[in-house]
Amino acid sequence: MKGVQIFVHSLKQVLGNLPGAIKVSALPYGVQFVVTFLLTRPDRMAAMMSDPMAMMQGGPSMIARLLSLVVVIVTSVWMAVAWHRFVLKNEIPAGFVPAFDQNRLIAYFVRALLIGLVCMGLGIVLGFIAGLVAFAVAYVTGAYIISLLIFMVLVYFPIFVVGYRLATALPAMAVDQAASFTAGWDATRGQIETFIGLGLISVAAMFASAIVGLYILGGIMPLFILWTLAFNWFATMVGLSILTTLYGHFIEKRPLV
Repeated sequence: MKGVQIFVHSLKQVLGNLPGAIKVSALPYGVQFVVTFLLTRPDRMAAMMSDPMAMMQGGPSMIARLLSLVVVIVTSVWMAVAWHRFVLKNEIPAGFVPAFDQNRLIAYFVRALLIGLVCMGLGIVLGFIAGLVAFAVAYVTGAYIISLLIFMVLVYFPIFVVGYRLATALPAMAVDQAASFTAGWDATRGQIETFIGLGLISVAAMFASAIVGLYILGGIMPLFILWTLAFNWFATMVGLSILTTLYGHFIEKRPLV
């Protein structure tokens, strides 16, 4: 299945270029993690995890949340553009500060935002239905892990399928190429099985991460933070590599090697 091929190719893209991946992402991801970690006050988050009523006693302020969101957006787009250009244009940073071209970043952000809004609308509709189904399963069986899996499959799987297809042409914004909003969708007609495969793999990875984070390391905050830091970085880089591979294969017509 081509979806598996694309996923494996993306894994190799990261692991085979690990020094470059670190150069491209270390500063943006480091800033993102440190700022959000400080602003969201992990001590308060830990208290809320153990005592839901602690939410009534306050938490991160609205300003802190907004500032954290801005930092996440800027650093994520910065990292995405730099990685796409590293792979597609062989643009290697001289040090640990990837190029920061605001025009490319804005173009990438606007296109990603539009795709995100489509996925958000889909998620709202599916989330309501999936929430009812997952709640019913948990209530009847008490199997919360199964209800979590059902929720993820019903919500995130369709979002991944639609999102990956729409985002196939997203890296064009990073490499200064013109591409319409539906360019990725048009270029991947007849490839639904590819995106079904990618969607299933992505949901499986999310579910595995949730199980490790919530049920294995949830009560050990230092290990939970380290796991979150490492897994989110790797998942981000592989996700960006999937988009890079989709763009290279379906838009630039590069072979999967």
